[in-house]
Amino acid sequence: MKFQGTCGEIEVTEKALKKVVYYALTELSDRLNVAAKNWLQKVLNVFSSEESNVVIHENGEGVTVDLYVAVGYGINIPETFGMVKEKIIESFRNHLALENVDVNMHVTEVK
Repeated sequence: MKFQGTCGEIEVTEKALKKVVYYALTELSDRLNVAAKNWLQKVLNVFSSEESNVVIHENGEGVTVDLYVAVGYGINIPETFGMVKEKIIESFRNHLALENVDVNMHVTEVK
């Protein structure tokens, strides 16, 4: 993804964007964990990192983040989603000065 900064054009890789999301989620690790999309990815996760389960799509003005998460039993999912969304948007705003961020959370597992 390319951004226009004060010193010129800046290009940020998808892997770096995934790291921003993943580190934002680590602050909320008591409520949820990044999880695999399906059983095959769960098996393949042995060979990959957790942030590979974060999917980022670029559109013209911003990004859309799809999170696949496992939540703890008894967690209020709408409240947790609000906290996650706010934390991710704040991280993108602080680190990349990006305002147009959409967040979708898919609960794939309850622990």
